[in-house]
Amino acid sequence: MSMRPSIMMHITKFTLLFLFISFSANSAENESEVSYSDHCSSVVPESVPNSESYNDSFGAFDGYSPGYYIGGNGILNQKITGISNQFSFETGYASRTVADGVWKIKGILTFHGSYDPVLLSPFHLNLHGFWSEFSGNLCMVGTGSAYSKEGNLLTPSAVFKLRDLRNSSNITALITGTLDSLSYSDGVDYFKPISMIMFPVSNYEYAFDSREFEDEFATESDALMNFPSSELPSRSFCSMMLGNVNEFELQYTSDCTSGKQNCLPVVWLNGYSPRFLSFSSIRCSEVEKRIRVLVEFRNTSHVGKYPSFNPYTTLIGEGTWDDKKKRLFVFVCRILDIRESWSNAHVGDCTTRLSFRFSAVLSIQDTSSTRGQIWTTKTANDSGYFNRIVFRSIGNPMQGVPGLKYEYTEFNRVKNLCLRNVRPVRNKAQRYPSGHSTNMKFDMLVISSERKYGWGSANPLDIDDQLPAARLINVSYEVSITLETPREDDNGVYFAYIEQKLEITAEGIYDSETGTLCMVGCRKSASENQVLDNAFIDCGILLNFQFAPLEPNQNEGCIVGSIESTRKSSDLLYFHRLDVSSATYKTDRRRSLIWTMDVETTKVLLTNTLMCIFVGLQLYHVKKNPKVLPSISLVMLVILNLGHMVPLVLDSQTLCSHKVLPHNGGLIGLNKVIVTTVMVVTFLLLFRLLQLTASARSHDSNRKKLWHAEEKTLLVIAFLYAAAAKFMLLAAWENRRPHVALLLSSYGQNSICNYLKSYAGSILDSFLLPQVLVNMFSNSRQKSLGCSFLIGITFVRLVPHAYDLHCNLSNVSLNPDRSVSAAWDVTMLWGLLVLAAIIFVQQKSGAHCILPSRQLDLDN
Repeated sequence: MSMRPSIMMHITKFTLLFLFISFSANSAENESEVSYSDHCSSVVPESVPNSESYNDSFGAFDGYSPGYYIGGNGILNQKITGISNQFSFETGYASRTVADGVWKIKGILTFHGSYDPVLLSPFHLNLHGFWSEFSGNLCMVGTGSAYSKEGNLLTPSAVFKLRDLRNSSNITALITGTLDSLSYSDGVDYFKPISMIMFPVSNYEYAFDSREFEDEFATESDALMNFPSSELPSRSFCSMMLGNVNEFELQYTSDCTSGKQNCLPVVWLNGYSPRFLSFSSIRCSEVEKRIRVLVEFRNTSHVGKYPSFNPYTTLIGEGTWDDKKKRLFVFVCRILDIRESWSNAHVGDCTTRLSFRFSAVLSIQDTSSTRGQIWTTKTANDSGYFNRIVFRSIGNPMQGVPGLKYEYTEFNRVKNLCLRNVRPVRNKAQRYPSGHSTNMKFDMLVISSERKYGWGSANPLDIDDQLPAARLINVSYEVSITLETPREDDNGVYFAYIEQKLEITAEGIYDSETGTLCMVGCRKSASENQVLDNAFIDCGILLNFQFAPLEPNQNEGCIVGSIESTRKSSDLLYFHRLDVSSATYKTDRRRSLIWTMDVETTKVLLTNTLMCIFVGLQLYHVKKNPKVLPSISLVMLVILNLGHMVPLVLDSQTLCSHKVLPHNGGLIGLNKVIVTTVMVVTFLLLFRLLQLTASARSHDSNRKKLWHAEEKTLLVIAFLYAAAAKFMLLAAWENRRPHVALLLSSYGQNSICNYLKSYAGSILDSFLLPQVLVNMFSNSRQKSLGCSFLIGITFVRLVPHAYDLHCNLSNVSLNPDRSVSAAWDVTMLWGLLVLAAIIFVQQKSGAHCILPSRQLDLDN
């Protein structure tokens, strides 16, 4: 089918206009580019590249170089950037010029928000300029885009300057710079000056040698003595540093009180000592076992992907691993001369030392996988002196540290409190989780006798089978609980606040044949300022849990238990009994879900593959019998095309996604890609069939009669679909009424989306109805649909309903609503079979054969 010349002429004109606008926009953009010579010629003279080759790195910058900033009010407002003050410079072009030591640079400067750096970046600039190797200065200009507080798009222009950007760097190297707006101060694109700090990454020269400072690292805190250390496995230094050394809890000496500056190597302004220490790696060398880190004091343990940076509370260090002493020794410096602007900041005062090691053995009273200390080489009379600080790792201690073992030390308490309660096995048919099952990890709801409510989690630390009785297993746990107390204000409104947090380490025995878990536990508490000598350990705790059998409908599928104090009620460490309950089992449900997803994906893959085959057979049928093409219903083909196009549009990200789920999820992701590919092929074949049918009908001698029949069919179909839509809306509205919703809540209330899916499915299932009507209105006897297409597509539409019918009948006793779904599936099954039978009879005996004989006589 060829296009008319007028259509081709319009397309040609539109294309030329589009190209003209595009070239004009590019020209205008180039003309409005900020002039380098007007703003940077005095910093680094402009030059010409001496070759066409270029790199994506220069000096101490690699392709991606992060940094931190302050300022920028007007664009970088707190509301826009959240809590992050991090930016990055991404080099896109770096080439030498004819001037000695001068490079031409192009790159993108991006200011990150607190979440996704790409999708939520509030401000970025496309910059170009020059860098001098000799002076270390970089000067660039450019324009970019940002959004105002009101959400309006801005196009600011700026000049970007950096100092001390050298070819090599060491621990005292610090790159500072500014970003200044080139807009008028009263313009909408104006922003206040931005000060920047960057730590060079490439071409770094490690200078610290622990052997030169051996005496300074010889002493150790009493809190860290007599603890065995773990050796570092070969070829795993950087992975250990980057993956496990992140967040630590600080513990101070006894003479540290709030606001005393001799307890910290940094200035803390709020009067309270920080509780946590965080490490973030800048650079790591696997061969030399050296690392460059930022050490930051914080009041929160969570550090996001793009955290805020505070130079007052951050130190920079260079560390090296000592294989003999099994420790990491870190040479630490401070960032000095920090004022309102960071332009004069530099690194100095390298009198702080830090060391830490990996634990070899954990116990109920100490579960820190990493321990360390930080101190100063200054004397007590020197300015900047502070007392030695101990820190310990937080989080899951058994992950990531090779060779780490748990030592069971509470055998006597477990024997007295737990072993005497071991029950005989009464029902051998019941199965409980094995000790090494992931079901041993669970979340919990907590209720106390004092009307305190809370939540928590229980995570296994170690599972040990070293017991004489095979059914009993040594286990150790970390239990974390947060309790809240509901209160009533003057207006009668209830609110809750966090009153208490419990961190319990426990060890005991698990009976894999009765599902009972009994443990004794210890909890550690400390003062608000984490003073080491004020910390105490309460080991008078008993924990009992009863796991549910793996079979469903046993013990309501819940883990129940209690946590109670073994001390007297008059004891200061006594606490009231906590009752615990938890839903189970996540692993079995996840496996069942993955199996269900596999079945569903296989079902969709099978039906779409068959659909593709049968549509191909219909194309072969019309190729052998081209006269039948005009009599095929266009409404039917449009329904089939839309039925395959809409899922493709909704699932268009499948082919573009590179994420796969772990375990069986990878197979599921692969199957989804295959399903989407088959659907695309099926849609293209259906669209080709639609194109051939429309073309054949437009050239057919009987086209007026066929178009008239198609119009009648469309009217009837529209009326029927509108009536079905009204019925669907009435049903959805009825189920949304409060008393009906309350009755259905225990079985899962249907949402409007479910009704829409059922409505769309019924339209697709009745795809043969337009062909029946077209045959009737046109009195056609053509075998427009091949037997393979008619029977095959009907079978394809029958398979999902047959599968759903089987599932609904299997679960009707658990959910009465399944009987309604089963009835619907039966109706659609019979409807599909009846429509296919009618078309088969019409193509064999005439379109009006299904009408009463009296009606046939009138038609004749």
